[in-house]
Amino acid sequence: MKIENSPLSSENQKSAQERRSDYFDSGVGTTLQKLHSFMRFVSRQDVAKHRAYVALFEMTRGIVGSIAECGVYFGQGLMTYANLAAAFEPYNYQCRIIGFDTFEGDRSHSEPDVNGNMVDRSVWNYEAKALDDLQRAITIYDLDRPLNHLQKVQLVKGDLCETAAAFMTAHPETLFRIIHLSVNLYLPTRSVLQHFYPKLSRGGILAIHGLNYSAPGAQRALSEVVEQQFGEKVDLRTFEYYPNLVYSVRQ
Repeated sequence: MKIENSPLSSENQKSAQERRSDYFDSGVGTTLQKLHSFMRFVSRQDVAKHRAYVALFEMTRGIVGSIAECGVYFGQGLMTYANLAAAFEPYNYQCRIIGFDTFEGDRSHSEPDVNGNMVDRSVWNYEAKALDDLQRAITIYDLDRPLNHLQKVQLVKGDLCETAAAFMTAHPETLFRIIHLSVNLYLPTRSVLQHFYPKLSRGGILAIHGLNYSAPGAQRALSEVVEQQFGEKVDLRTFEYYPNLVYSVRQ
């Protein structure tokens, strides 16, 4: 079975992922039993990525604001944050998990996304038409959490070049504790930073995938908006076990 892999994957890693996929389909146990023993099937990279999300969540405990997942894809990050919130902050109704995506693949490519890029963004188009599927996941999630009469997870469909400004106009009360950017592109990253970053609480976290390697457009947007436009110095850090994710704590 051929499956999608990261452009950073080696041939051995691709082979292992294909075998994991086959193993999940054919391994012993019902679907529910497999879910309860999911560590049988996930890779070390997935474990490291999950640990990084947990770390960001833990670092912002007590910080006022919601979590913006900009670039939802199949919902791994979105539902990780949602489940962490339900498990560890079950009564923090003020923190919502808001997912932004076109749900039709990457949009708004521009020149900064091409020059110097280690990954060809015209080939690696992260497309997941998963909007209805994720709404189903959210409905199930809502069955098993406190305060489930209050909306916890929200999906916003559209290009962030347009939806970031529209969302803040419609919800001017919104503050953020985490702004998590994985769109990899200059224009949507710039739009998010322009409209969301001013509402990032002190002590909140800005997280961006691919800086210093595969997202030159995102790096340029960060410099232009946060450092030049807002005049704030960004102290970039990463996790030694998951270096693809770069983050900065707002001081």
